[in-house]
Amino acid sequence: MNTRHLTKTLSATVVAIALAGGANAVSAKDKHKDDTYTLQGECAQLPADRTTEFHGNPMTSNLNLAMAGNQWVVFDHFMQAFNEYRYARGEEGIDLTAIGNQTRTFAGLQNKGADYFIELIPPGTERDQIKSGCMLLGNEDDRNFLPTSIQVDFDLFTSTNYNVMRDLAKSGFVTEAVPYIRNQLTLMTDETNSSGIGTTPDETIDATLDLLDPNIRVSEVDHINEGIHSGINAMYQRMDEYTRLNGSPAEVAALDAALAAVIKPQDGSPAATRTGITTNFNLDENPACHYTGNASTKIPDGTLRLCEFAILNKANTHETRVHHVETPSRIVAGDSDVGPVWVSELQLAVNNEDPVSGYQPIDAVNVPVVYSVAFLATMSNKHKRLARWWYEFLLSPEGQQIYTDGGFSALTGSEKGERYSFDNDGKLVIEQFTP
Repeated sequence: MNTRHLTKTLSATVVAIALAGGANAVSAKDKHKDDTYTLQGECAQLPADRTTEFHGNPMTSNLNLAMAGNQWVVFDHFMQAFNEYRYARGEEGIDLTAIGNQTRTFAGLQNKGADYFIELIPPGTERDQIKSGCMLLGNEDDRNFLPTSIQVDFDLFTSTNYNVMRDLAKSGFVTEAVPYIRNQLTLMTDETNSSGIGTTPDETIDATLDLLDPNIRVSEVDHINEGIHSGINAMYQRMDEYTRLNGSPAEVAALDAALAAVIKPQDGSPAATRTGITTNFNLDENPACHYTGNASTKIPDGTLRLCEFAILNKANTHETRVHHVETPSRIVAGDSDVGPVWVSELQLAVNNEDPVSGYQPIDAVNVPVVYSVAFLATMSNKHKRLARWWYEFLLSPEGQQIYTDGGFSALTGSEKGERYSFDNDGKLVIEQFTP
């Protein structure tokens, strides 16, 4: 496989990864003595209140993980089990009590078993951090003239989006991505679905119209800082198309009327009140919210389309900043009727005995998401062994069981991985394979 030369200005040893066969990590110095790579772009940015999704200390870690954020619902259990896996493999001195919320001491933070740095945030933000080498926290405060920053070389990265993996591959950070688990969106409701989201005769059409109903209060995610928003937007678009192709003339007319009512932000809506962003909430002018080039479905170009911005234009919508905390709490409190979340987040709420339920849109509009994992070229030599063990545990039956117990779904066996290389013209070559 052709590999792209990477450049780096930091003094850490560079590692090139070949996953095939046994996920063996090979020092770049062993292969190309002149290989270096350059960190590129502006630092990633994250509000300071999202630091609850940061775990460990990158200055003392032996494993650095950049994880797609919605895995937080299982990750304490997963890392506890991984510590037990390390112990079972004969590694000495593992603190099996290191994971969890508890009183801490300086000595305890140095123990094996606490020697990780983990981020559980949107993968697009992590991609920007990997490429730039830096993350700014709390930069929205004018007083923060020298923003708090985290500078870390990650060992492994997981994403729900192969486009993010491909972008890293183009910059030389990834050579292979392997699928390992699936997840899916759901519409969280109260325990009895008292608002009747997604009821007969056609559940998908009913749910589509319910989301736009002025009497239904939606808890909608932050379209700037919540990575889940892109998947939700795609589901909404497919729900609209399904309704137009399968609904009665009266149902299609009702959809058109509901969209016309929110073509621009209503007074008091999140779109009308949020500041400091450049989003165009006019549905007529936002490409995500009308049809273009859909000759195959015979839906006329320019037809308004359900999208996340239509929901944000509703006066009674609440826009979350941390959706997996706010949406369940608002539904339990009776402040919202419905909100999109991951099935795994609904499962966590049910496990916590919250009085919530969910309407699961059909796969045709709610396409399952496949998570993939990749070793990164930024991995240090001293992390190679632990990174390989962690990767093996992730793919093991025990690791997979932790995920499925948390509401994720197992792979079907048809999911493809991707290998990345470059042709003679420097263009990215993508080879799909079955792991």
